[in-house]
Parts: sequence; C-alpha cells; structure tokens
Amino acid sequence: MLIIELQFLTGRFHATPWGRNVNEGEAEWPPSPFRLARALVDVWKRKKADWHDSRMIPIFRALSAPVRFLLPDALSAHTRSFLSSNERDPSKKQLVFDPFIALDRGAKVLMGFDCDLPEESKQDLAALLSELNYLGRSESWVRAHLVTASSPSEWNCIPVDSEFSQQKGDVIRVACLLPPPDFERLQYRPSCTWVEALCLNSQDLLREGWSNPPALHWVTYSLERKVSQRPVKRDISPKHFRYAKYALSSKVLPSIQETVLFAERVRGHLMGIHKRIKNQDPSLVSRAFSGKDVSGSPLKGHRHAFFLPTDEDCDGKLDHLLISAAEPFDATELMALDRLRSVWQSKGRPDVNFILTSLSAEIPGETATEWVSATPFITSRHYRKGRGHFGEWLTCEVVKECSFHGLPEPHTVAWIPHTIHTPHEIRWFDFVRSRKDTIPPHGYGCILRFDNPVRGPFSMGSGCHFGLGLFMPLKKDVSARTSSQGDLPEGFAHEQFQQVM
Repeated sequence: MLIIELQFLTGRFHATPWGRNVNEGEAEWPPSPFRLARALVDVWKRKKADWHDSRMIPIFRALSAPVRFLLPDALSAHTRSFLSSNERDPSKKQLVFDPFIALDRGAKVLMGFDCDLPEESKQDLAALLSELNYLGRSESWVRAHLVTASSPSEWNCIPVDSEFSQQKGDVIRVACLLPPPDFERLQYRPSCTWVEALCLNSQDLLREGWSNPPALHWVTYSLERKVSQRPVKRDISPKHFRYAKYALSSKVLPSIQETVLFAERVRGHLMGIHKRIKNQDPSLVSRAFSGKDVSGSPLKGHRHAFFLPTDEDCDGKLDHLLISAAEPFDATELMALDRLRSVWQSKGRPDVNFILTSLSAEIPGETATEWVSATPFITSRHYRKGRGHFGEWLTCEVVKECSFHGLPEPHTVAWIPHTIHTPHEIRWFDFVRSRKDTIPPHGYGCILRFDNPVRGPFSMGSGCHFGLGLFMPLKKDVSARTSSQGDLPEGFAHEQFQQVM
C-alpha cells in the first residue's frame, strides 16, 4: 500500500468541492485524490518541467487506485467578508464566503492507495510532495510526504463498495482520479491522452463543453467520524496574551495628528463588540477596554488597555495599532480583539480596516537606547511659578513618568520643537491633544537617551492610553544629527517653550 501523509500547518484546509460555488459555504472533506493529483501536476509543470510524461504516468496511475482515509477530528466553518465590487461607490460591497475545515495543527491526514510503486517512482513522488506548499486555496499551507510505516489497522473513511466498509457514518462523494482503462472506455473522450486530460484547465473544459473533467470520477464513501458543525470549545488564551497588533489598511489612512481621536474611536468600537459578546449587558463590558471599575470610576495605576496607533514607515500616516494591557486578556476580550475589523472615519473618508498580525505575551516592538516623541507629551500636572524653572520642571515630569511606567531614568532629555521622523516637520500644537471638546493642553516633544536598551514603543503623560506621549526608536540617521550630549537643538532654549505650545 502507498500511504501519503498530509499535515495542514495553519490548522485549516481551504477548498471548495468540485461543482459547488464558494459562496455556498461548503468545504471539501476529505481532501480529494483528484485535487492532490492536480496539485502534483502544478508542481511538475512549474518545478520539474524537464520531466517527461512517461516519468509521471506511474505516479498518476498509483493515485488513481482505490484509496482509503484516516481522518482526524475536524470542524466545518467559514468566514464572511464584504469585499469591494470594483465600483465607484465604496459602500457597494459583495458578501463572499470562505469555507474551510479546521483541525488541530498537529493533526495528520492519511491517504492509503491500494497499489505499489517502483522505488524510482517512489523517489519521484516523494520529491513532488516535498515541493507541495499548499493544497486547495493558497492559504492551505501543507506538508506532504510518503509514509514508510505499516498501514493503520483502522481507516475511518472507506469506499461504500469496499469489502471493509460497513457504512457506519455519513455517506459522502469524493472526487477521485479516473483510472486509465476506464478513461479509454469513455463514450465521449477528448482527443488527448489520459495524462493530458488530467492537465486540462478550466478554459479547455469550457471550450470542449465538459461539465466535469474527463479524468475525474465520483466515488461514494462512508465517513465514520462526522465533521462537526458546532464550534469546539478551546482555551484560546494559553500564552497569557497581553499585546494585540494590527496593520491598518485604507485608501485614506488617518494622519498622525489624529492619533488621539482614532484611538478613542477604536476603543469605543471595541467596547461595543465586547458588549455584544456579553449579550448587550453594559455592566459586563471589559474593564480593560473601558478603563472604569464597577462603580464607573476610572481605574488607577495604568491597569486598563493602551490604544497606541503608530506610524512605522514615517510617512505621516497611521499604519499600525498596538493594543496592550497590564494583565492578560481573557477569552471574551480575545474574541473581541479578533472581531475588530474596521472603524469609520469622519468627513466621508473610507473606513480603516484592521488586519490582526500578532497576539503575544511580550511587546512586539524593538529595543533601543534612544527614543523620540512621535506624538506630543502632555504633563499630568500643571506648572506654577513655585515649581522652579519651567524647563527643569518639565524634564523632572518626564523622569517621573518614566518611573510610573516601569522605565529606567533617562540620562538625557533633549527637547525638540516638532516631529523629526515625518517627511514634513509637524509642530506639537498641530496635533489633536484632547479627546473632548475642551481647550487642548500644551504638548511637548523630546529625545530620551537611556544607559541600557529599553523595549518599546511606550507612551506616558496625560492621554497616554490613547497614543499621546508616544515614543518610538530614534533612527540612526536622525540620531547622528542630534547632540550626543543631550543639549537642546540649535535655536531652541528653555525660555522658548512658549513657542512649542
């Protein structure tokens, strides 16, 4: 017996059965031999183009033999996305389904073919399988190889007419590869060889008027273990995730001056998602997201979530979002983070879409000794004359904020009048510095230099939970232009702080 093992690396098998529309939401299971043969044709034509047809015939003959399956437990599921219809009106979108089979990442699918191959052909098949990157749609990453061990004692998906089949489970149809003798006996056969028929593309089939590929035939199987339609309850927070990072996508991304407004909008939308998860009970909305306790009082000690929009490519537009919390997110909070898809923008601009790129226990950033303000730093206290020289007091406020956030004391605080990473200089008063319709407080920017590397990004000061007081690593080319002694930039002294307001 020839046994092939498939392992889906992402825990998902994305494929639509032949003859079904993707928007029917039906996923193929088990992986069909015809699909596997077509995938190997693709590998052959693209990566082994020098192989003659005669070298492939023994392999495809083996794959046309009767096949049995050993399938792991699986879950049938689908996603629904509203995709652009390529029309001028951006609100006109089409509902698209993506059906898939979910299974454990370590689960293995065994396909046992009642045949054998010469050693040379086995080596060729093993080489083709090793080059197979996906099976089905391109997101179905797969690892495939031949199994040299003895065949399993029990198979749980067997042809109904097999002597081993007792029809214990569901009856399903599986797309198999038509054997060459049966192909030769077809009443209406294309004017090509059996291998060429296997290679026909959709355009060829439509031109010849074939509703089914001539090299395909359906076999009825008995599937002992029914694919579940109900979600499997799992612990989705085994690693104590505290950080969720998203990439932002939109035709018009928000500017960094809108950081605080964008962060506030994300927070409100995320609270609404969590409220729906909690059956519309406002008292059960996540404290980490709302920042308030049961009585409605603000939480203290920075125990609630930070919403930090960032501009990582330094073009003046927000392109990423980092949501972090002091304590691990619970299962319902993770569910809400997973369902965060988009938020609206004002003035008729298109929505901003979110692509979840990572969930982690450690901050997905970098370490550096020099950090620079990306958004204005706003003091939590007000200055008055009795507190000494303004510049010295402001520097002390930054040092205090570092200690509040578990950061070491910087050995240098160099003040700057505007952003230095953006294409154009943006002064701090150009940023939105208040979440409400109140007189915005003054904002300032600086470069922090530490003795040892610090991990970030991080934010501090008033409004730090909404992206104000955000610090990003200082780029080397910019660092070389700043004073290594921590002096203020040329033409900018403590007495000129009023110009920064």
